[in-house]
Amino acid sequence: MVVKAVKSDKFGDNLRNLRMKASKSRYRLWQLTGLDQAFLGRLEKGEKNPSRNTVILLGLALVHGCNEITCIDIDQLLLSAGYAPLRIPR
Repeated sequence: MVVKAVKSDKFGDNLRNLRMKASKSRYRLWQLTGLDQAFLGRLEKGEKNPSRNTVILLGLALVHGCNEITCIDIDQLLLSAGYAPLRIPR
């Protein structure tokens, strides 16, 4: 499976779009990840760059209890942050 390019190359835009797709607030992401809500806001605004572990943690939180978010979405989130995807495209 090939990972398609996302509409935006900006990590913050992708994170915000996935958060909205998952119907989760920053408060809920804070509950699931332990990441400060202000830090989450700075990530979404592009003011901070996340580590790969942070992106994976956010991906797990977005997937939690949501059938709308897929592995492809998480791979795109990783790619937009400049990291390798979880799955290798064939």
